[in-house]
Formats: sequence, C-alpha cells, structure tokens
Amino acid sequence: MDPFLLKRQTCTPQQATALTESVLQMLIYDMRPLSMVDGAGFQKMIAQFNPDYILPSRTHFTHLMEQKYSTTFLKVKEILKEVNSSLTLTCDVWTSCATEAYLGVSCHFITKDWQMKTLNLATLPLEERHTAADIMLWIEEVTEKFDIFPIKINAIVHDNGSNMVAAARLLEEKHGWFSVRCAGHTFHLIVTSALKEPSINKATGAARNLVEHFRRSELANSKLKKKQQQMNTAEHKLIQEVNTRWNSTYYMVERLLEQRWPVTATLSDPEVIPRCKHYCDLKPDQWVLLEELVQGLGPFECATVFLSGQEYATASCLPQLVKGLQRSIQQTQFETSAGKAFRAIAGKGISERWENLNSVSAERDNPLVLAAAIDPRFRKMLISPEDGTRVRSTIEVLAIKEAKVETGIHDDPELQPMRRGNVSGESQRWITCFSLTPTA
Repeated sequence: MDPFLLKRQTCTPQQATALTESVLQMLIYDMRPLSMVDGAGFQKMIAQFNPDYILPSRTHFTHLMEQKYSTTFLKVKEILKEVNSSLTLTCDVWTSCATEAYLGVSCHFITKDWQMKTLNLATLPLEERHTAADIMLWIEEVTEKFDIFPIKINAIVHDNGSNMVAAARLLEEKHGWFSVRCAGHTFHLIVTSALKEPSINKATGAARNLVEHFRRSELANSKLKKKQQQMNTAEHKLIQEVNTRWNSTYYMVERLLEQRWPVTATLSDPEVIPRCKHYCDLKPDQWVLLEELVQGLGPFECATVFLSGQEYATASCLPQLVKGLQRSIQQTQFETSAGKAFRAIAGKGISERWENLNSVSAERDNPLVLAAAIDPRFRKMLISPEDGTRVRSTIEVLAIKEAKVETGIHDDPELQPMRRGNVSGESQRWITCFSLTPTA
C-alpha cells in the first residue's frame, strides 16, 4: 500500500495547463489541423514526454483555439488603436489547393520606435462572385471589424487583376486611399510575357521535360549523383519549375546550366535513355539560349528579392529601381534572335506598365514619388523643376498637417504653407531633409 499511497504526482495542474498551452501553440504556429491530437502516434509521443499528463480531446482544443482567437483579436484591435502613423493595406484574392477562394487582408504601419510592423487582419472565404463592388465591401467590413477609420488608411496595395484594380479605384474615389499595384506581380506579368516568345518557350519547355525526367527516374537520379562526384561538381538536385512563379523558371535554368555536363553525361548512358527512345538532352542552340536567358532574368530576380523585404521600406526605391532595371536590360548583350526578342518585349513591358511611375499632377498625388522625395537616398530625382516644386509644396502641406496632429492645433485659415514657426522639429527636418533639384 505504501508505494500506491505515497506515489509522487509527476504532473501537477499547473504543469498540465502549461503542456496543453504548448500543444495549442504548436498547432497555431505550424498551422496543423486539430485532428492531429487524435492521432495515435502523437498521443504516444506526449505520453512518452509525461506519462501522467492526460491529453485533452479535440473538442477541448477547438474551444481553446476559439478563445485564443478572441484574445488575439482584442489584442490586435488595441495595437491598431495605439498606432499614430497611417496604415497601408495589402489585399489579395487567392485560390487554395482545394480550389477555394479567399481574400487576404493585411495592414502595415510604423511603431513609435520606428519599427515596421505587419499584421494579418483576415483571410475571408469567398463564396460569391469576386466583383469589384463586392471586394470593396469585404475590405470595408474588415476595417470596420477592427475599428480602423478610413481616414487613417493611406494606401492599398493590390495585384493587377482587373477586379482588384477596379475595387481599389472605388476605394480611392470613396475614401481617398492611394491605389498601388504590387511591383512583384507586375514583374511577373512582364517576365511571363517575354518568356512566351516561341524559341524561349520551346527551350524552357525542353528544360522542364528534362528536369521532370530526372525527378521521376530513380535510376537517372542515382546516375547523376555518380557523374557529379566523378566531375567534381556540386551535388545539387535539379529544380522543378512552378507555373505561378516566374523566378522558379530562372532557378530551374540556372541550376540546369550548373549541372549541364553531369546531366549530359548521364543522358548518354544507354541504361538511362535507351537508344530506341526520344533523346532528352537539349540542343546546342537551346543551351546557348538558356545561358542568355539567365543573364536577362538576373536583374529581374535581383529586383524581386529586394522588393520582397519586410524590414525596410521599398516603395521609395521603386522609381530608381525600375529605371536601373530598364538600363540593365538594354545594356545586356544578346547574340541570339530569341534573346534580342526577350530584351525588346521586357523593355516594352517595363515602359508600358510603369509609364506614369514618375508622373506628377496637380489633380492627384503620386505616392511613390512622395515616398522617394522624403527618402534621403533619392532626394535628387530625375523630374522637372516644375514637378519638383509641386512635390515639395505637397510635402510641406503634409508636414504641417502632421505638426497640427502632434501639437493639437486646429485648422487655422491664416496658417500658410510656408509658415514653419509652428512646425515641430521632427516635421521641420522632414521638410528640409531633401532637395528636388533635378540631376543629369
């Protein structure tokens, strides 16, 4: 009786609560299904960690998940309530692997200690038609749900889909939000259009089939490893292309060029490719074209990686980045006619899709130009003196409005834009930190 009565309790209620919370956090962070807690293997693993811990049921974890959402929701609302800077929304309609449509809405802002912050507000299932009017209403419902006043939102970033562009235009007319198209998606449209050139499309298709052969054939893959060792080549696997990501084509071609000679030697082995079957290797002119294609896609890949950063501002860099990309494409030397066609199509796409990138008008402010104007790296932009004066005046007005918010000063009809006596030190530096004198 003594061992039974004096048995030490190895899992206290406090420890059980901590373990349950740890399992819940794992389900949330790794986005695992709640049915995972019903798995026999998972239950055995938990029992091995602590035999006296009783794993709650799936229903209990569902209830805890709902409580966690409610707590997080109130926390996000409180964070947004304390934000003093303007907010920017990012919206995207996407389709899951189960062909279910969703609308994702995120917000971005700068904290008091000048840290960039991003919060995911909603992932809404869409069961109705994705019209521009419906998308506008769904976005407004999300902002109302989090008590975000429309005047606090400065811009909305979206892709180039016709329904999203139309919805952003409606929001701009109703609330005055700037409509900013996603630069990454614009790059995708430009590059995919250039890759449709017949010779390029045929060469990338042949490369795709070649990679698929090695991915499917265990014999070819093992032979390739031996050839890599014999030729002292990096033992890297071939990369498969993804249709929805143009840069996956770049990675596939780049890796294939790196492994060209081991791949060619492997394909020459009769055990891998019987002589009676179609020859899988690329033609010499296709290898040359792929080498030029990597040179042409390289600047786009560099720009895409830079614009994908989340811990630094990218909007102010876009005008200069596009100009540098256009110059890089024109300076790249192509020998084949297909390479020259790629350069022409890509250059035309950049010019057409960013035709008004640096435009300035009295009727409508350009958020990208304003962002570049207050960025010390790009304060001397390539714009006319008249546009520079207009942009400077706009920034001065914005700085004075910001000063009014900081000091609590109400609108004063006698307050002129050039009066800087009531402007705070931070806003004064904002006005004077740049000069819009055009440079050669």
